[in-house]
Amino acid sequence: MEAKRIAVFGLGRSGLAIGKAALAQGAFPHVYDQKLLENLPKRDAYDEAINAGIEVTLGWDGVFDPATTDLIVTNPAVDRRHPALRKALDDGIEVISEVEFAYRISKAPIVAITGTNGKSTTTVMTYLCLKACGEQPVLCGNIFGSGFDEVPMTEAALNSTPEQTLVAEISSFQLEWVKEFKPVSAGITNIWPDHLDRYAGFAEYSATKQRIFDRMDAEDFAVVKANDPEVVPPGGKGTGYRPRRSRGSSGSTSPHSFPVVLTFGATGEHARVEELSLRILNQTVKLDELPFDEPHNFTNACMAALLTYGALKNRATKDPDSNAAKLISEAEQYEYARLRAGKTVYDQQPSQEPILALPSKVVDGIKSFHGLAHRMEPVGEKDGIRVINNSMCTNPDAVIKSAQSVRDPAHLLIGGVNKGLDFKPLKHYLANNRHKAYLFGSDSQNLNEMLGGNFPIFDTLEQAFDAATRNAVKGEVIMLAPGCASTDQFRDFRDRGNVFKAIAKEWLRK
Repeated sequence: MEAKRIAVFGLGRSGLAIGKAALAQGAFPHVYDQKLLENLPKRDAYDEAINAGIEVTLGWDGVFDPATTDLIVTNPAVDRRHPALRKALDDGIEVISEVEFAYRISKAPIVAITGTNGKSTTTVMTYLCLKACGEQPVLCGNIFGSGFDEVPMTEAALNSTPEQTLVAEISSFQLEWVKEFKPVSAGITNIWPDHLDRYAGFAEYSATKQRIFDRMDAEDFAVVKANDPEVVPPGGKGTGYRPRRSRGSSGSTSPHSFPVVLTFGATGEHARVEELSLRILNQTVKLDELPFDEPHNFTNACMAALLTYGALKNRATKDPDSNAAKLISEAEQYEYARLRAGKTVYDQQPSQEPILALPSKVVDGIKSFHGLAHRMEPVGEKDGIRVINNSMCTNPDAVIKSAQSVRDPAHLLIGGVNKGLDFKPLKHYLANNRHKAYLFGSDSQNLNEMLGGNFPIFDTLEQAFDAATRNAVKGEVIMLAPGCASTDQFRDFRDRGNVFKAIAKEWLRK
């Protein structure tokens, strides 16, 4: 990267990593944040930036000087509609996201996962699958507080080597300013309404998520759920290894352009969950051999395996002497021999379609998965009542999926800061009275109105938990499934989850 004068908008974890990386690249970073020192949520980020020799301006007036700014790298937390960013564009200053910046300096290929729900779990599963295959994955991106080794994406990119693979969870905020970002394997778990306080509507939020595929081409792999009502595969409804052509502005077709599309789901061509097993390419994995039994995690595992296959196949094609090439070759040769052994003289000639064969070590990676912190995390059990921390649940669809996954009647602790989302679908789900809701936090009254006005309201999470313990009986679950942002009473979702676990463990000890 050229020795540019780089303005980093927003301090925090990402801003600090961007500043350090820019400095290491020979650029001149200057971090701007409109908060005063006493209002910074993480003072240590400021201290670390100063100690690293990064110039920092706090209490900033919100104006970038075109004469002293060549490039702006914006922290994902900064709203893309911020007047300072709009003015900077008008002044001809380039604005990019942390993900774009990381991509430009990375020496390693990137596997990218986005979506509304399930992206953290799928990201970790993909990381574990690549690790089991003998690759060198680095867990990074928007993932935070998972309990696995994770680093900011810019830090991972700065320290990367060509032999590594960056496995990155990517948020819609990080995709707002991408331009050249081109992962070798990427997927969208699902798209449901979320963050509507930051977007003009659901359509804009959805379109932003799908920018993850924009720069991918025929050497790359896109993984999507088959027949998803919202996610549009690159090039329309494509399936693996079939020719793709894109139509130019003149109306003529030109080769290329779209990545190989691999599909998962109930009607997935390449991976699906069957009654007793997962079917992923040519591999069959029995459900009772997996260390988890949640239906959504079966789906996540299918997606992670396909993302891993895409990353391995991409590396194998580019480097025939690589470990990935060896794994792919062995898998394809085994599958080809198996298919030939099963043919008779009455069978048609072998298909000319290339064989898609999953290395068995990918399955080993799936089997090594264990739960993430703050994502359906078991806290303990008392008198037959299980307690689960799902603080990462930040939208109403996630509340529904969380309740469905436990199979037992649940006492759901819901609340915090609503992100402009409609909770009416949750109202219909709760109407059968199988589950009980306890509302807390700044938007509890508004949530209660959307849910029908019949649920108890509490000021704090501790009060809501105490009420749930008095109502729960053997065979039921108490779950923190807030469906909202945490910033009314907590630093972030991790802080909220840790507070919940401390409260719960105190009750469990009594």
